Amino acid sequence: MRNPKRAAIVSFVLLLVSGCSNRNNTGAEGQAVIQVDDHVLTLAEFNEFFEPLRMSYAKEPTGNGLDLRQARLRFLLQLLEEMIVLRRAEELDLHISSEELEETVGRIKKDYGEESFKAMFMKQAVSLETWKERLKRQLLIEKVTRKELLRKISVSPEEIKDYYDQHREEWAHGKQIRVHHILLPDKDKADFVLKQLKKGEDFSTMARVHSIAPESEQGGDMGYVARGQLPKCFEDPLFRLRKDTVSPVIKTPYGYHIFKVIEEKDAGEPKIEDWLEKIKARIQQEKLETAYGPWLAKLRSRYRITVSKEMI
Repeated sequence: MRNPKRAAIVSFVLLLVSGCSNRNNTGAEGQAVIQVDDHVLTLAEFNEFFEPLRMSYAKEPTGNGLDLRQARLRFLLQLLEEMIVLRRAEELDLHISSEELEETVGRIKKDYGEESFKAMFMKQAVSLETWKERLKRQLLIEKVTRKELLRKISVSPEEIKDYYDQHREEWAHGKQIRVHHILLPDKDKADFVLKQLKKGEDFSTMARVHSIAPESEQGGDMGYVARGQLPKCFEDPLFRLRKDTVSPVIKTPYGYHIFKVIEEKDAGEPKIEDWLEKIKARIQQEKLETAYGPWLAKLRSRYRITVSKEMI
């Protein structure tokens, strides 16, 4: 059976270089579509970042509900958000060291498997160095977000106990689930696929047609998995799913995921002592996500920001 950790799929980390452009663009291509203080994203750079998504849309049949213009605008706002957070990282003098980057790359390679890792780059036509640069910026965004927000978050023993009681069935020892998986490169396409699934489209068929994950050829079947065998970024939401239910779109550094639990194997009564750290981490993450919006809004008011939507 395929190693479940290969579910840590490598995809485009579509992020912006933190800093002023050094490209010698002229004309409209050289004009700024986003400016955050002295940091500029030109139209040419935007088009370069968007190109993998444009190619993904080009493969879709016409009339499928995917609006390319709308996708470009959403992506523009995503890049704006990333530029704002990266500007804050600059203020705080935060960086990602070569050691931090290579440790993360090594972990992904181990999860994925060396051959599948290489094959994914060939399939997606992206160089390893380009992917590393984008991953580095994703890690920096995560670092500044956690530094700014996580230090303000506390979790009491009472909160842990309440959360444990409310989700007791999730912590069963040795519980295994059989999972089907779809991985997509951008949110708009993921939303489209999820919409089709809710209309009754077959999950395995959609995985074969749309997913960029290695198991797509098997209809997205990852086999049976247990806690500890999957990347933490989607282990918790996956084990919250009921049998025969489809997950919402889950964003991770690897892309946009949709899961379906096909079968479950029950196990013994869980003990809270075995799950204290995981429960605490989950509560922290939920609180962090709640605090993120107001924090970002404060940053937006802090910097000089210009966005030229009419150029997109």
